Amino acid sequence: MFKKFVTRFLLLRNRVGLDEFRLDYSLACGTEDLNAGSVDANLWISHVLQWNARAVKVVNRENRLELDPAVFTSSFLRRLHISSARLVPGFFDQLQVGCPALEYLFLSDCLVMDLEIYSNTVKVLILAEEVDFSCDHDYPISISAPSAISVSIECDLSVARLPTLKNMASLETASVLLSGHVTACDADGIRQFLGGLSHVTSLDFRYKDGKLTMEKNIRWCATFSNLINLTVDTPCVRADFYALIVFLQNSHSLKKLTLKLDQACDLCHIMDP
Repeated sequence: MFKKFVTRFLLLRNRVGLDEFRLDYSLACGTEDLNAGSVDANLWISHVLQWNARAVKVVNRENRLELDPAVFTSSFLRRLHISSARLVPGFFDQLQVGCPALEYLFLSDCLVMDLEIYSNTVKVLILAEEVDFSCDHDYPISISAPSAISVSIECDLSVARLPTLKNMASLETASVLLSGHVTACDADGIRQFLGGLSHVTSLDFRYKDGKLTMEKNIRWCATFSNLINLTVDTPCVRADFYALIVFLQNSHSLKKLTLKLDQACDLCHIMDP
């Protein structure tokens, strides 16, 4: 009944432009047909984009929404925030064609059913926790954002491989949070990933779970010729400072180094054999 009320309210509303729209949605627990259960949400998003909304935030609870790519058609949309959704094949194609002014894209707890996340217009790209690709580890996945100046990526290496970063020459700042035991990544994969960030001037690199162990060679680390500010956390400086040293050896322009240490960990402890 409430959904019918909201739908009628939106349909009868005067056609006045919107600056921002936030949708808090919840699919009933146990919903089997996600497409049918997401119809109202897609309808509401479509209407607000017709009213030239410049910012849209979709927050879902319980099961993931199945967003219809076709509703994302707007020459005014600049900011898009999506939490807990299935992004079906063709979603990023539609964003590219249908939303030419999009500059900010935030994804969290989303299942990406394409092999690539890409946009020629997005300047700020944030992939927060639990952004998964539906393909298995045998398929290469990639992110391409030639206009991006800032990117933030969280990746659980126990369930997903690191994506290949392409066309990232405009990047200025990057934040990377890795977690999980490294089962789907090797030195070449890490090097390829970091190579996509090699133009940044500021890098925040963190590893969430335990100790980050690298091979005893520098093959895994790209050269950061423009890097001025580097921030790393405790797992990167444990024991012999190996990962940190390799970062420093490949960052010849570095001016500022920040170490984010656990409260229970100090430098004396880190230096213990």
